[in-house]
Amino acid sequence: MSPSESFAALFGYIDIATVCLWTTGFILFAVEYFRPLHGLMYSLGITLIGASFITRMMHGSPGEAFMFVFLTSIVMFVVHIVSLATQKRDWLRVARIKKSDGISRRYGSLIGKVGVANTPIDHTGNVAIDDINLVVYSEKPIPSGARVVITAVTPNRIIIEKLDEQE
Repeated sequence: MSPSESFAALFGYIDIATVCLWTTGFILFAVEYFRPLHGLMYSLGITLIGASFITRMMHGSPGEAFMFVFLTSIVMFVVHIVSLATQKRDWLRVARIKKSDGISRRYGSLIGKVGVANTPIDHTGNVAIDDINLVVYSEKPIPSGARVVITAVTPNRIIIEKLDEQE
């Protein structure tokens, strides 16, 4: 059997129910993949694709059913590659923003607190504030034992500055 005859045998005798189930399933699968909706569309899409497999197996040979599953797998892989190329991970950025907001609220009360540098601070170091050791960040080097004040809290840093001796 030539490739064109195989292709015609694979797609020539597919009934309309199989085509509708398969295309609707892929549309739902792609919608969930690019715009996450808590897995609802993904589950429904996979269920419809599975139903299209069943209807295809009822009306075709095992070889045709295998080719149908194989081609479906290739299309799913292409959807995955396209989603990676277009950076579908917007929902991760939203999750990071929510997490950073929680961190800012949790450590935001530390702004203005005074402590002592436990280690020499050259960009990063260790500071004791109210008997709590914190890993902090400073633009300027600060010697060990110097008094410091927390000036800002970002999602990934607690920023400090050295206090003048007069304060």
